[in-house]
Amino acid sequence: MTPTEPYIHRLPVELLQQIFLFIVNSAPHYPSIFSCRHDTISVNVASPPLVLTRVCHLWRVVAHSTAEVWSRIQIVLPGEVTSFRPFLPHLLQCWLARSGSLPLTLRI
Repeated sequence: MTPTEPYIHRLPVELLQQIFLFIVNSAPHYPSIFSCRHDTISVNVASPPLVLTRVCHLWRVVAHSTAEVWSRIQIVLPGEVTSFRPFLPHLLQCWLARSGSLPLTLRI
């Protein structure tokens, strides 16, 4: 740790994890992994866990290693989909893998 290091990087990892959990658990709805528009499904980049991973390298590492962040998920699929991005099943697999052995709270 250097004196020029940002203050957020000086926080203990455990405190950063608690902040992340507060954010994820305070969301009014379960984090939704997919965004549906008309007949196309894409990644919901506004989902709290995904937002946390895009701030900086440290946040990405901490978020990915905190299984509780990934233990809640909402999946909403429209009745008829004509375009499904090929990476979406992989994203869902990663999300579920990051939840580790924790029980999942799933909303469909």
